[in-house]
Amino acid sequence: MTDPRPAYYPAETESGPTFSVCALVQSQDRFDRLIASFVRLGFTPDRAEFLAADNRAGNRFDGYSWQGPLLAEARGRYVIFCHDDIELIEQGHDDLLALLDDLTGRDPTWLLAGIAGGRFRPDSHSRLMLTFHISDIYGQDRRRGAMPARVETLDECFILMRRVRPVLPSTDLSGFHYYGPDLCLQAELAGGSAWAIDFHLRHHGRGSKGQSFLNCRDRFVAKYARIFPGRSLHCTTGLVTFPADAPTDSAPP
Repeated sequence: MTDPRPAYYPAETESGPTFSVCALVQSQDRFDRLIASFVRLGFTPDRAEFLAADNRAGNRFDGYSWQGPLLAEARGRYVIFCHDDIELIEQGHDDLLALLDDLTGRDPTWLLAGIAGGRFRPDSHSRLMLTFHISDIYGQDRRRGAMPARVETLDECFILMRRVRPVLPSTDLSGFHYYGPDLCLQAELAGGSAWAIDFHLRHHGRGSKGQSFLNCRDRFVAKYARIFPGRSLHCTTGLVTFPADAPTDSAPP
């Protein structure tokens, strides 16, 4: 019997693809459209891999549980977590890589990047609470605010991180809402930052605010009110305020 041979890894390797595109997939047709748009704009097999959390036959994964398994399989330098209903328009692989290189030059501590979010601790008198560049059901080529911009939340349709500096969602939350803000707060607690970058894409989805949304918001608020009492958080789905008098010694609901 021989002793196991350890493998030694550098801090970051260039041997894999540039991007791992990880999607939460409910519809094969939507996922096929996503892949076709990425490949058309330079995310070719030598530069990108595509991974899927398979919810086609039912919700095996929710918004807080799907990143970990795919991150364990990802080989890309950057890992994109996205909905299956996004589609690239005119910006592609080289554009995104240039934006990330620029972001690293601006803020080496960045941990998350996305395309829409709530600005980081905006002035209470400011009307500019959100920043984005997106085409969606509300209009084409919609813009708000200068980009790149540091944000305190990101929309879940497209969130990117460096594989060697991952951010994972809370294990005590569940559901399909607020996992983008949760990731951003986890990044902030880790000493990093989140940014919205000017990477224009189309999101075909329609957001819903039914009872499941309200339940997720209540659990999200109950958790983070103990960590950030009195703070207001600007999300793409609306303002969230953490009560200043929340108990600090009780377990999450």
